[in-house]
Amino acid sequence: MLRLKPFASSRKVRSGVGGALSGLFVWAVIGVGWTAPPTLDALMPSGGKAGSEAMELTLTGKSDPWPISFWCSNPKVSFSAGEKAGVCQVSIKPDSPVGPCWVRSFNAEGVSDPRLFVVGKWREMQEDAKTENDNAASAIDVGALPVVVNGKLEKSDDVDAWKVSLKAGQTLHARLDGYSLRSGIDPFLHLSDANGVRLATGSDNPRNLDPRLEVPITRDGDYVVSIMAIASPPNANINFHGAAGAVWRLTLATEPITEESSGVGDIDESGADTLPPSGEMVLNLPLTGWGTLTNVGETDRIRFSAVKGQAVRIAVEAMKHGFPTDPVLVLEKADGSTIREVDDTKTDRDAEYLYTIPADGDYAVKVADRFGRGGKDLRYQLEINESKPDFVARPEKSAFSGKPGETVGVKLAITRTAGHVAPISVAVDGLPKGVKIEPLVIAEKVAAGELKVTIAADAEPFSGPISIKLTEKVDANPKTHLASFTFQDANARGPYLIDEIDSIWLSVLPKPEKDDKKN
Repeated sequence: MLRLKPFASSRKVRSGVGGALSGLFVWAVIGVGWTAPPTLDALMPSGGKAGSEAMELTLTGKSDPWPISFWCSNPKVSFSAGEKAGVCQVSIKPDSPVGPCWVRSFNAEGVSDPRLFVVGKWREMQEDAKTENDNAASAIDVGALPVVVNGKLEKSDDVDAWKVSLKAGQTLHARLDGYSLRSGIDPFLHLSDANGVRLATGSDNPRNLDPRLEVPITRDGDYVVSIMAIASPPNANINFHGAAGAVWRLTLATEPITEESSGVGDIDESGADTLPPSGEMVLNLPLTGWGTLTNVGETDRIRFSAVKGQAVRIAVEAMKHGFPTDPVLVLEKADGSTIREVDDTKTDRDAEYLYTIPADGDYAVKVADRFGRGGKDLRYQLEINESKPDFVARPEKSAFSGKPGETVGVKLAITRTAGHVAPISVAVDGLPKGVKIEPLVIAEKVAAGELKVTIAADAEPFSGPISIKLTEKVDANPKTHLASFTFQDANARGPYLIDEIDSIWLSVLPKPEKDDKKN
């Protein structure tokens, strides 16, 4: 199960809501003779309000034969198969934590890919596919705000329109989650008045492809929020995109949208600037502080003292916290000469540099926006702290399966940072009876290993999460991490609601039925 980092500092990469082996199982009758594992392409709706009971949810994917079983990383959320194939009931306990979680469907032959489901506190409603609402005239009234609308762009050129009643002096906050649900869309939001005059358009936000709107309202009246999308990754089709899995969640409010209320949010609670005005004082390490590039062309200069041999990580982060700043970091000596200029990291627009201090003395970090922009939203967080060797382990897949008598190989890729070289031992929690692993130690400096999972010939069928635990072989304070599969790949254009899953799935398949017929 999961430990996401919420998108950054809400934004840690959340793997879900609990530990790797926590979560809720709902089992249907599992027998033998299934033809294939289920697939799960989308959930509709893709979220619900805490306290909901027996909420009907439609699955997109293959779930034949029915019923199937379910697992959710949030133990306060339960899924149960309904009487009709492809339809299940979801119940969310009132004390459920809000936010995204993972859902899988499974049977005796295997498990689906995980899909995202969001728990919030606000009222929710769902699009009726039978009701046309593709323009301002047919827009569906969402009622009182705040509200979360769940829908799907089902066909090419699909547009969904929603009517909102607002008063002068209010500010409309609109957030669309589609890309971040891994729905394969790059969506847009349009806000129009009752006459169809477009007032605002939203596309990408600072972190990913999903749009946001924040529009001050100057006149009482009805307004229309329209949703459309192109495919992600893009294709050759010039029309608006629609597909069976193109689900979305639209959050509408007259107050800022936060994780505490809606289960999703963008801007971190950063508070006031804490970094001193440029160059006024020399700071000691470690340091963490906030700054704002208020004026066009502004460059902030923060001085710090360090001692010879210190290995430091210098990071200027804005995208991580939901701000539009594209920071540039320049490390300088006390005399102003440049040591290094750093722009983007490999994965996003934030800047990071690892540096070993060559001599006692004062140093400085200069921070500017790549495009020289200024304003109250051009914020950043500066961190300068000790750079400690560490590692991350990635399995090649999020699910594995094997038959009794087989050995399953689980390949692990190890990314070592800040000079990490220590050997790493591998263990597994959650293995069923009759399944064991061969001892594995990934040698010093080595960046890969293969875990061998041996299934006894008499092992019973099993389908469930395991956790792969990796521990440094060092004398003092060894680090331990769970291997987590990441959904960030070459097609990703920013973070999803959850980027990783460390509940790795193992299926021990049923023994083949013997043919007792005599010729």
